[in-house]
Amino acid sequence: METNPRVWIAAWRSGHDRLAAFVAGASADDLNHPSMCTEWNVAQVLSHLGSGAEIGLANVTGAAVDNNDIWARWNAMAPAEMAASFVTSDERFLASYESRSDTELASMQVHMPFLPEPIGAAEAVGWRLSEVTLHGWDVFAAFDADAPLAPDAAALLIDRLPMMVGLVGRFLPRETRPVTDTTISVSTIDPERQYELELGENADLRGAAERATSGQLTLPAEAFLRLTAGRLGQGREAGARASGALSLDDLRRAFPGY
Repeated sequence: METNPRVWIAAWRSGHDRLAAFVAGASADDLNHPSMCTEWNVAQVLSHLGSGAEIGLANVTGAAVDNNDIWARWNAMAPAEMAASFVTSDERFLASYESRSDTELASMQVHMPFLPEPIGAAEAVGWRLSEVTLHGWDVFAAFDADAPLAPDAAALLIDRLPMMVGLVGRFLPRETRPVTDTTISVSTIDPERQYELELGENADLRGAAERATSGQLTLPAEAFLRLTAGRLGQGREAGARASGALSLDDLRRAFPGY
């Protein structure tokens, strides 16, 4: 996995700039358009990212904030204000990393409330990049059925999946599993990776081993990221192919999204 924080920060910058450009040209209809998050329109996705940036910056600086107050303030904004405020809030959060020296980044420790221990800058930016990339897709894919995840972000985020699958995947209950053995091989392209995915008693993604599995999943890395985040819907498979024990629909049930 990439350990240089600058690489992760650069991918975040790219994703931020794409969303900022969208906001600059978005009409009122665009902001009120349903996003790929079924309960949110486009402006609400941007609001989620903007409030998350405000909370994330507080985590970095150690400022005491009330998340509920922040969410209430953002939820009360009009759609145009949500969009414009996202750009400002995310820019401020991003700049807090960009402005640090390499030495500062190397020694940085960030406490995230949902993690037991502080983490380094590259790991912390990884969480933010994942959020900006996936929710950015929720915006862009609302207008483009063929929209992929940003390639620079996907190339980094794919190596976080073994950690993420254990958090977001759901094992398939025994009574609903199509077969007893639900360990399959996964091959990705752009970039190429080889994994084993187990969705039996555990939801686990690990490096491929030299042994037979009960199925095969082949797909672009960005599509695998979307699958595990509940974003590989019908017509948006990007050439994903599943054979053997688990179908794409089985896999969708195991990863309902967040």
